[in-house]
Amino acid sequence: MASPPKEARAVAEDPFIPDLGLVPSGEHGMDKRDKLAVDYEDKGEVEVPMSAMASLSPSLYEHVEENGRTYHKYKEGKYYLPNDEVSRTITYQACYFVLTNSSNFSQSKRDLIALYERLHLAPLKEDNVKHALDIGTGTGIWAIEFAEQFPQAKVIGTDLSPIQPEFVPPNLSFEVDDVDDDWVYTHPFDYIHGRLMVFGFLDPLAVFRKAFNALSPGGYFEMQDLCSPIRSFDHSLDGSAMIRTSNLIIEACQKRGIDLTVPKRYKEMMQSVGFVDVKEVIVEWPIGTWAKSEFHKRIGAWFKKDMEVGAEGIIMGLFTRLLGMSKEDVMIIVEDVKKEMNDSSIHAYEPFYVVYGKKPE
Repeated sequence: MASPPKEARAVAEDPFIPDLGLVPSGEHGMDKRDKLAVDYEDKGEVEVPMSAMASLSPSLYEHVEENGRTYHKYKEGKYYLPNDEVSRTITYQACYFVLTNSSNFSQSKRDLIALYERLHLAPLKEDNVKHALDIGTGTGIWAIEFAEQFPQAKVIGTDLSPIQPEFVPPNLSFEVDDVDDDWVYTHPFDYIHGRLMVFGFLDPLAVFRKAFNALSPGGYFEMQDLCSPIRSFDHSLDGSAMIRTSNLIIEACQKRGIDLTVPKRYKEMMQSVGFVDVKEVIVEWPIGTWAKSEFHKRIGAWFKKDMEVGAEGIIMGLFTRLLGMSKEDVMIIVEDVKKEMNDSSIHAYEPFYVVYGKKPE
C-alpha cells in the first residue's frame, strides 16, 4: 500500500487536535479517550449486523407518500424527513451502538467504552424514577429498553407518528403528540429524554422550558443530538459533495426555521432556563471506518450504513420540498455523496452531543 503524503499524516496525528469537551472521566466511568486519528491501513472490514425489527406497514397509520418514501401526515409539512421503517431503524441502530456496548469488543476494550454501556448519562437512581418521558420517540426502541431497565417507572413515548410496536412492556405507553404544543400531563416527570430531535426543533429553548416545568424537583432532562455540519480535521472534505450537501441541508432547514447547528448551544440553553449541574459530552461519529481506534471505527461503520440508507430520504425530502430541486437532480447528489462515503481518503465525522441537567430541588 502506498504511503500517504507526509503532510497528511502530520496533520492527522497533530497532538493539538482540540478536545471536544468530554467531561472528566470519573463522572462517567471513562478511563481514557481514544484520539480521533486516521487508520491508513484500514480495509473497511467491520460488520454492521441489523437487528430484527417489527415490520411497519404504511397502511397502519396516516402518512403521505412521496418519491417512494412515507412522511408524517400529522401536522404535514412540519417535519420534512421520512418516517418509514428504513429511516427510523437505521438511525436508531447507529445511535444505540454509541450509547451501548457491543459484544464484539474484547474485555479490554469494554473498559474503554464504559460511557456507552448506558441508554442515558444522567445519574439516575432507580428508586427515584417514577415517571419518565421520551420526546420524539420514533420507533420507540429506546423507550422500550428504558422501560425494561426501570420496571418501576411509568414511561411515556411521544412522536408525530404512531409507528411504534404494539407489544411493549406494561409500564410503557405511546402517544401521538408534538413537543411544540402545550405539554398536558397529569403528573410531573423524574426524567425527560430526547434523542436526534434537531430536525424537529422549531424552538428548542421553548421545549427546554417545557421540560424544566414538567420535571419534579431533582429530576433530569437529557438531550442527545448530532450537530451539523459534518467536518474533518485535515481538510479532506474541502470541495467535496459531502460538505456541499451538508451545507445545503442546513440551508434547507433554515427555510423552515430549524437550526441544525443548535446542539452546540444545548448546554447554555439548559442553564438559561434554570437547570443546574449541566454536563456536556461530545463524541465524534466518523462516517466510515477510516478512524484508527476500534471505538471510532465501529461507530463509523454504523454511521456510514445509517447515511447510506438514509441519505436519499433525508436529501430528497428537504431538497425537493424546500429547495425546489427535481427528483432527478437530487438522485445525482445522493450518488455523489454515497460514492464519497466509501472514499477512505475523506475523513468526515459529525459531533454527537449528550447534554443533561438537573432541576433544582
